[in-house]
This record gives sequence, C-alpha cells and structure tokens, in this order.
Amino acid sequence: MSVAANKPVNKPMSYAARAAIASAFIFPGAGLFLLKQYVRGCIFALPATIIIAMMFKNLFSTAIAINEQLQREAERGIFSFDVMAIFHQLHSSIFASPYWHDGKWLLLASWLLSIVSSYFVGKKFDQQQLAAGDN
Repeated sequence: MSVAANKPVNKPMSYAARAAIASAFIFPGAGLFLLKQYVRGCIFALPATIIIAMMFKNLFSTAIAINEQLQREAERGIFSFDVMAIFHQLHSSIFASPYWHDGKWLLLASWLLSIVSSYFVGKKFDQQQLAAGDN
C-alpha cells in the first residue's frame, strides 16, 4: 500500500456550496453577489436591508428617548441608572415594533429563498465549469 493512497485529496468546495453558505451566514443575496448575479442578489438583499434598517431606526429612536429621559432626571439630581430597565425597554422596542411583526416573515423568506437561489445558481455555475473543463 503506497503513501499516496492514504493521503486525503483536497477537493475544492463547489460554487453551489460557497454561495449557499455565504447567503446563509453573511446576508441574504451574498452568495448571488459572489456568483456575480447582482440583480438577483439585490432582489433578496434590498428587502432584508430595508427591514433591518427600519428596526434599527425604531431601536435608535427608543434609545434617544431613554437618553433624553436620563438627562432630564440627571438635571433634577435623580441618578436612577438601571441597566436592566434600559435593556428591557430597548429589547421590547424591537419586538413590539410593527416592523418586526410584519417584517420578520419577509426577512425569513428572503433569507431562506436566497440560500436556495444561491445554491441552484451555484450548481448551474458548477455544471458550466465542468462542461468547460471537459472540452
């Protein structure tokens, strides 16, 4: 038995797997951008970006309101800085947001469909690479 037979073969990851992983773990549409499918990637990335931006807008407006309340209390000499109360206000502002109630399903659908789309576009790209290599 030769040494070469025991040596593991480093097979490069397919474009389908790379694209699906990028869309799953980076952002919706990231795998499609990796495959240079920019318009198709934007179809998934734009709704997700808008929903996340609106949630952050709601979060920041709540944080600003909390900051103003703390400043008013500090001006009156009241220093009741309760970290857990602030955390709960910020946390509830995200999940009580209409953007969360309506947008979570769109965000989830965008993410999952982006993974599936990235995989199939990557699979097609892999087949084209294989066909080009056979010629």
